[in-house]
Amino acid sequence: DFDRVHQVCVAAFTPVHRGFEQALGAEMFAREYPGWQARYADDIRGLIADPNIQLHVVDEAGVVVGFVTTRIDPARGVGELGLNAIDPSQQGKGIGKEMYAFALRNLKERGADYVYVGTGADAAHAPARAAYEAVGFDRSIPVVYYYRKL
Repeated sequence: DFDRVHQVCVAAFTPVHRGFEQALGAEMFAREYPGWQARYADDIRGLIADPNIQLHVVDEAGVVVGFVTTRIDPARGVGELGLNAIDPSQQGKGIGKEMYAFALRNLKERGADYVYVGTGADAAHAPARAAYEAVGFDRSIPVVYYYRKL
């Protein structure tokens, strides 16, 4: 399923990267996110090589329409919802909520007492924020990155 997971990832994050390019300008975006599509392939390969990380797919009629990675730090009992996405053509159907509920149960079964997830505060990440909040997450620590040309 690697190729399809990568396809879903790129399709879901294309609007995010368009927003980043618009916010940063083409020059800074090219420096900060060169080859971002290929970098996601490398990221996914790295994630599945880590024994504390699991990658779960959502399959609809034999087609992967979403995925979520979960990581656990067994010593601290803390889990993380990591890289995840739903195919844009399938968003808004409740698939994300079901996927996150599954991931949370999975982390609890693996020994997590707490779980966190990070996402962007930009408009392109609004659906992700809504899905996370729908399964009980709240905004705990806001993060802001500032860029400036020298």
